[in-house]
Amino acid sequence: MRPSLKIREFLSRYQQKLKLNFTSREVGLEREIKLSRQASNTFDAADYFNVIRTSSIVVVGYQESRYIQKLGTDEQESLLKTLFHGPVCAIICSQGNLLPDCLVELCEDNEVPVLHSELSDSELLDNTRYLLSQALAENTNEHGVFIEVYSIGVFITGKTAIGKSELALSLISRGHRLISDDVTLFSRSTPDMVEGRSPQLLTDFLEVRGLGVVNVRAMFGANALTRSMPLSLIVNMVELDRGNKVEFDRLGNNLKMRTILGLEFPEVSLPVAQGRNLAVLVEAATRNHLLQINGYNAAQDFITRQKRAVSQDFEPSD
Repeated sequence: MRPSLKIREFLSRYQQKLKLNFTSREVGLEREIKLSRQASNTFDAADYFNVIRTSSIVVVGYQESRYIQKLGTDEQESLLKTLFHGPVCAIICSQGNLLPDCLVELCEDNEVPVLHSELSDSELLDNTRYLLSQALAENTNEHGVFIEVYSIGVFITGKTAIGKSELALSLISRGHRLISDDVTLFSRSTPDMVEGRSPQLLTDFLEVRGLGVVNVRAMFGANALTRSMPLSLIVNMVELDRGNKVEFDRLGNNLKMRTILGLEFPEVSLPVAQGRNLAVLVEAATRNHLLQINGYNAAQDFITRQKRAVSQDFEPSD
């Protein structure tokens, strides 16, 4: 179920930030602002007045106001009634732009509140979209350590006590930055991005078995932490034993994917065994992922080289 926000709560949170005041009576406060990405019923949380491309919050700017004023009273009412067929739950007019009184009354009759902002057109829409993108973002909590390695977000998962936090501490000591330990809050604020951050209570802290809870900011400084990052790669720590040693891909050509909030992310299985330098391996996995993003696949390059050798077209370099 997608998150929603009632008009009453919207005003409680953002009335001062958006500099809003009622033009109409205080009606429709229980209406819910929503965002839909379904192909059959797609609409934005906030957009300019448009009866074809509808939205929950309708912004009336200079151009929209001038257009409405040029219409006759019957045409104005017909236009607004068409708008009401969509998901509209509030209309906000930008600085210096107002709806005619007859349209305000029509909105009141349909339980759609009309508000006026002191902000300009673009400032009002941009700020409203930004605030609603956070309020209406899909969220989920995932168990694991989220860390920035070479400027991309790497989510380290695995069974309890397998050594995720110790690995994170090793990476931090090598100059990478911690985002969250133990629990990571992921949110899908845009259609193509999932962003991860730490719950406020756990921010700055890392639990290392044998040491207890350590404050990363106090030990390494503020540069060892970052507030949030888009998720790019998942590293799953798996204990290596005789039963699963044949399960790992020798070439690395069969990339696993894991779905978080409807988006798929590459997942690398990292065997954990005594003597393996896991921090170096995570760095290598991250560098390899960056190469793949840029179009280079080492496994495919190796396979191509083998095929050339078999066909006797391969000439080794000096």
